Formats: sequence, structure tokens, C-alpha cells
Amino acid sequence: MAESNDPDNTEVSAPGDDDATEAPSSDYTQFGGSDSATTSTGFEAARTLAEKAQREHGRLLKKRFVLEDELGAGGMGVVYKARDLRKVEAEDSNPYIAAKVLGASFRDHPHAFVSLQQEAVKSQKLAHPNIVTVHDFDRDGDTIFMTMELLKGDPLDNLLKLDAPFGKETCVRYFSELCAGLEYAHKRGLIHSDFKPGNIFVTTGGVVKILDFGIARAANRERSDDFDAGELGALTPAYATAEMVRREEPSFSDDVYALACVLYYMLSGKHPYQNRSAVEAEKQGLKPARPDNLSNREWQALSAALSTSKAKRPQTVEAFRSAFMPKKRALNLKTIAAVSLLVLAGAGWLGYQQYQLAGEREATLAGKLQAARDCFFRREYQCAVDNARVVLSLAPNQAEATTLLQTAQESLQQQARESRLATLLQEAEACLDSRDLACARLRAAEALDLDPDNLRTQQLVQAVEKARHNLVVGDFLGEARDCLQRNDPACAGIALDSAAAAGAEPAELYELRRSTDELAARLESERQALAARREQLLAQGQSCLDAGDFDCAKARAGAALEIDAADSGAIALQQATRVARQQRAADAATVARILQEAQDCYSARNYSCAIAKSESALAILPDSGEASAARQRALQAQKKAKRTIVIE
Repeated sequence: MAESNDPDNTEVSAPGDDDATEAPSSDYTQFGGSDSATTSTGFEAARTLAEKAQREHGRLLKKRFVLEDELGAGGMGVVYKARDLRKVEAEDSNPYIAAKVLGASFRDHPHAFVSLQQEAVKSQKLAHPNIVTVHDFDRDGDTIFMTMELLKGDPLDNLLKLDAPFGKETCVRYFSELCAGLEYAHKRGLIHSDFKPGNIFVTTGGVVKILDFGIARAANRERSDDFDAGELGALTPAYATAEMVRREEPSFSDDVYALACVLYYMLSGKHPYQNRSAVEAEKQGLKPARPDNLSNREWQALSAALSTSKAKRPQTVEAFRSAFMPKKRALNLKTIAAVSLLVLAGAGWLGYQQYQLAGEREATLAGKLQAARDCFFRREYQCAVDNARVVLSLAPNQAEATTLLQTAQESLQQQARESRLATLLQEAEACLDSRDLACARLRAAEALDLDPDNLRTQQLVQAVEKARHNLVVGDFLGEARDCLQRNDPACAGIALDSAAAAGAEPAELYELRRSTDELAARLESERQALAARREQLLAQGQSCLDAGDFDCAKARAGAALEIDAADSGAIALQQATRVARQQRAADAATVARILQEAQDCYSARNYSCAIAKSESALAILPDSGEASAARQRALQAQKKAKRTIVIE
């Protein structure tokens, strides 16, 4: 068992929580039998592993299961690769299983123990090659866990990220196996309720397994006291129907919708509704685009299953599968009758021939035996099998015919394996040439299972892995180049870090790393130069404003804003210049009015009034030449008037 990290899964914590319960080493195992049994290699190995695990808090469960590697987190807990000490004692060559441990956040739920127990019981009922096998359910103190088969391969969501879209042949085969697993569960009244790529596993042998019936619910809910894990709200919105989001009664149609989303993702490389829930897709009027490689009938079946309306969807997985992959038409009654007559006629003819051959039995035995020998030495093994069987049908104890038959059958099997291996390698190479890496990886894995020592197979596996590496790393390197073209060194750095995490060699990254660093340094230098220029412009603009040179101040503020349109200092200077200019215009209008009044006073020879008015104007605009001239003229006139005054 292995699970992918899914952002929609319930948070769980590792079994190393402080409240986990450990058994003392002296209570590990009650060994029975003689002393020789207790000192056997298996028992010694088990005792050593147990003692080591006990020194690391939280790694030993029920004095039997040693938790080793974390495989992933699911909706109800964390999954570990675990070693079964009972198998170690028995010196089993494969002592590993998977253990799912309930996390602290879920474990504290009042119904947690009941929920996990129901998950185990439901899953144990599902004995099917396309559903993960659950072994047992147990608890160790406050730690609740279940054990299940350990799978080798990859979660489907990881494969989709790396290789989607898959080839149509691969998609249809995966779809067929997923249908088989879901139909089996549905016939037993169980609905998955969280079907998604993260809960699907593809083994190294290419078998698809459905994981985690953790929130599976019985379709026939007759017992009102049954706890339903769906009460915890555990669902994945992108694969949930509108009915599930609204928390309506679960139905088989919920799994049909999720299965259709998974099939669409495999065919197109993307979610049909852009990872939105069915409710959001319906509100936004989203419609999935038709994949290029589907026939009209196939697309009609898939689009119906993708319907956000329950009424328009197939109500069962079987109906969906039959619409997408209709069975071939069976023979009609007339054909069956005709075939039956031919069989009967053939049987009568064969009886007649056997009667005729009875007199020539010995000659036939010798001839068929020789024919079997000749066929075998020509490596025509099926011919050898057929002739040897004829001999044994006449003489069941004929030793040479028995040996020939057995040897020819073994050679046929070997020939079939070699042929199958050649076919797989040819298909894998064709898939690799067409860049269908999921297909190539699947075929290469099958070939490796047939003959692990075959050099061509090993080279092909390496080529597939290298192609996957180049594809993933190449995408990140291409993204880094695009970022550099856009003068975005931060973006380029992130893409290069992702390439390194995907396994890129330092030599592959060197040139782009250097270009990124050079671009970052150049942009920083340019930024600093522009910042200095901007500060200079602002200082000059402020000086112009203080001197009343508004055009100069406005020009300097505008130049600073061209460098940084959001610069607050430049914006403030621009606003201050505009206000000062408006105030200057208002003051000029006021001064003009006062000077007109001063002129009126002067004309009336009221020189004191003219002087006062002129001084008022100068108080507003000290640099007004007109006001200074008016004051000076009034002062001179006043002085002259005083000299002409005659005192009697």
C-alpha cells in the first residue's frame, strides 16, 4: 500500500506522538517450543529488530509491526512500510506489509475508532485484484492502525503529473480495471465516495489498484446506528458531485462522476472542469473540451458521465463502461444451431475415422512418433505437441511420447515468453519514440518481470527513465530560459531549483545559473543607478519649488515618475507644485486688485492710502516689481506735497 500526498486529505501526525503506547522489551514475544526454536535465525532477527524499534519511540506496534519508511498521507492517516516480525520469525523472504496509522487530529474525533474499524471491515470484504487487500485492524494503546498489502509502483496522480496525457490504449486498459474494481464494490453495496487519482495505484506490473475506501458508505443504510465516516466531511471537491457537496444521500452515480473525471484526466492531461467542483462548474457554465483521440460514441459516453446533473449521468459504473466499451455482439441462434450441427457431424465423422484406424494402430503410432521427433528437432514445437498427443491418445504409457510432449510444451512456453518479451520491447520502444512515457514505462516493467536479466530490457528501462528525466528537467530548464527572456531572475531561480529537485546534474544547470546571477546583478546595478537618479531629480525639483520655478519643479517630478511611477516623493512634489502654482495665481489676482486700489488713492492724491495699499501688495508678493514701483511713486509724491504746504 502506498498513498500520495493530497492537499484535500485530513491532516494526520506520525506515530511518534507523545501519547503513543509502547510495550516493554521483556513483553515482546512469547516464544514457544524448544530452545533450538527460540535461538533460530528468524527469532533472533525478530528480537533484534524489536529491541531496536523500542529504542525509537513510536516505531513498534502491538509488539509485532516495525514502522520503517513513511509512504504517504491519506484521508484518514499516515501509511508506513512496516516489517511484520511474525514473518521475520518464519524467515519469510518478503516480511513487509503496509500499516495505516490514524493521525492525532483524526484520532481525537469521538467516532474515529468506529470509523477506522468500519473502513477495515468494509475493505476486508473487497477481495478483488483491482482493490488493495486489507489484512487486519488493531490498536496499540491510543494508536489505531490497520495493515494491508504493500504495493510497488506509483500513485496515479504522480504518473499524471509526469506523463499525462497517456496513450489511448493505456487509458482504456486502466479504465477497464477501475470499472472492474468499482463494479465489484458496488455489487456489495459499497460506494467509495473519495475516488480520485491519489486513491489509485499503478503497480510495477501494470495492475491498477483502488485505495482507501475510508469514507465508503453502504448503499443500503438500514442500520441507523452505523457510524458514517462521511460525517467528517472528507471529500475531494474536484472529484465530488454536486450531490456530495450538498451532503445528499450517497449513490453509485457519485463514483461514476469521479471515474469519468479520472478517465478524462488520463486522456487529456487535465481536469475536465479546471479542478473546480461540480457546483462551481455548473455555476460558471464550464464545459469540458472533447479529447482528440475519442470516437463519437466514446465521447458521448464520457461527456454523459461528466454531467454535473445526476439525472443525465449513468447511474452505475456498468452502464458507463458498457456505453464507452460496448461488448461484441454475441452469436445469434441460427449461427449457434449451424455450429452445433457441424460439431455433431464432425463427431460422427471422427468416430468413423477412429473405427477405420483401429486396424492400422501400430503403423500410426510409429508414424506419429517419428513426426513428433522430426517436428521437435525442427523447433516446430506445436507440431511436436500435436503428434505426441496423438501417440498418447492411442498408447497412454508410451514413454518417449510423454517426454517429447513435456519437453515440447516447456519449449513452447519458453518460446511464448521470448515472443512476448520481444513484443513488449518493440511496443516499449515504439511508445518511447512517440514520447508516450507512461506506455513505455508500463511495457518496460512487464518485460523486466518476464526476464530481469535481459540486457536489452535493462537498457530500455534506463532509456525510459532517462527520457522521463529529460522531459521533466527539460521543461524546467525551458521555463528558466523563458524567465530570463522576460528579465525575471527570481522566476528563473525557482525553475532551476525545481530542475535540481527533479534530478538535474549541476553541469546541466551551470550556464543558466550563471546567466541568472549575471542578470540579477545587472538589474540590481540598474536599480541602484535609477534610484540615485530619482533622488537627484527630487532634490532638484524641491529647489525649483522653493525658488518659485514651477515649470522646473514639474519637469523634475515628471522625470522621477518615469523612473518609478509609484514613487511617493515624486507624486508629493508634483502635487505641491500644482498647489503652489494655483496659490501663486490667486495671489497675483489679489495683488492686481490691491494695486488698482492704490492707483485710485494716488489719483485722489491720498498718498498715505496709496503707500498702504502698495505695502499690502508687497506683503503678499514681496518680489512684485509693480507693487514696489507704486509704493516708491506714492512716497515721492507725499514728500513733494509736504514741501509745498504753507503755514499761515
